[in-house]
Amino acid sequence: MIEFKADCGHTVRAKDEDAGGTVRCSYCGRAAEVPDNRSRDLDFLLTDLQRDEKGEGVARGKPPRPSRLFPKRKRRPPGQFNPFTVVLKLCYVALLFIIVFVVGKTFILPLFREGGWQRAVTGQSAIGGAEAPAPRPDRPTPIRPERPVQYGLIARDRLEGLLVDSTPSNAMVYCLKADRLPAGERRINKVNDVQRFRAGESAIRLSDGLYVVEVVFPWNAREFSGYRGYEQFRRSIERATFEERKRAVREYFLPDDADDVFIDETDEQIFIVRQYRDIEVRNRRSASGVRALFLPRLMQPDGERFAIEELVSRYLPAATNYAFDENWVEGELRYYGVSDADQPFVVAALKRIGVIPYRRPDGLVRLFKIGLEDGSLRSPVLTEPK
Repeated sequence: MIEFKADCGHTVRAKDEDAGGTVRCSYCGRAAEVPDNRSRDLDFLLTDLQRDEKGEGVARGKPPRPSRLFPKRKRRPPGQFNPFTVVLKLCYVALLFIIVFVVGKTFILPLFREGGWQRAVTGQSAIGGAEAPAPRPDRPTPIRPERPVQYGLIARDRLEGLLVDSTPSNAMVYCLKADRLPAGERRINKVNDVQRFRAGESAIRLSDGLYVVEVVFPWNAREFSGYRGYEQFRRSIERATFEERKRAVREYFLPDDADDVFIDETDEQIFIVRQYRDIEVRNRRSASGVRALFLPRLMQPDGERFAIEELVSRYLPAATNYAFDENWVEGELRYYGVSDADQPFVVAALKRIGVIPYRRPDGLVRLFKIGLEDGSLRSPVLTEPK
């Protein structure tokens, strides 16, 4: 029995001997072609068996049909397009491409890299020819040394020459070779051959020798406008003598390793000057540089220590400019008597500006400095003015 769908969609049943012929659909009454599922290759055998003895080619009362070795393919009605077939074929092609790519990259390419084919065939190293030794449990696997951390000033290009920084930045800098300073001259800004530039710029190229460096801010610099008590400080020095101004500026600003701090007045402006002498330049670079501090001297309520926490949170830049071994530096700070509460802020200041003074309860003041090239910690003792 053969079951198939007529053009109207109704299921039609036909006998096996009707295969290839037509029957009427019991639903719509139209003629329906019965599909022929038999193998056409054997049609000639069945035809010979069904011939009668007269040789007329009649099989069971039915006219003979010509046998087909290849059945005629049923054509799709014109205009009918099946997009799912195209998509399915494209998916097959993509899947085949992925399989070939993964297999080639994982198993084939390594055989042609760095003697992989030789190792795969002979089990020997492509370089030495000997089989790679298996790891021994009694010997730990050697660990490759990590890349050494580069300590000191992060911007390494600024080490070529004389580095001059200031906090806050943007101070005016004057630089003069020490043997060019006239006798009895206090300032160097008007001496011939003096070099002038801004703090924080690229390091200035100098010939070897000793130099005098001045870092200068005008007394009405906008960088000082938010400092606590700065307006009162300005009023105190407005009509004071030179010595009174010198004492006032030392008492208001934090100390650093400047050789002299004073106030210089011209016909048009008043300047706050920090002067550094005997700055050595060797092989066209300075190992220590100049890092000037124009920061207010903030004291703890007990009046014995600097208020490091407020200083770091309010007046220092946030960017990290120095790298060093923090565990080692913290140990050094404990050795020099920095309290546990102040240590995190001292470390933060060293990361940002590379230098910070610290006053102990006994009155001793140390200036902690990070080495520009190696990140070492230096701690010279500062002498406070009486």
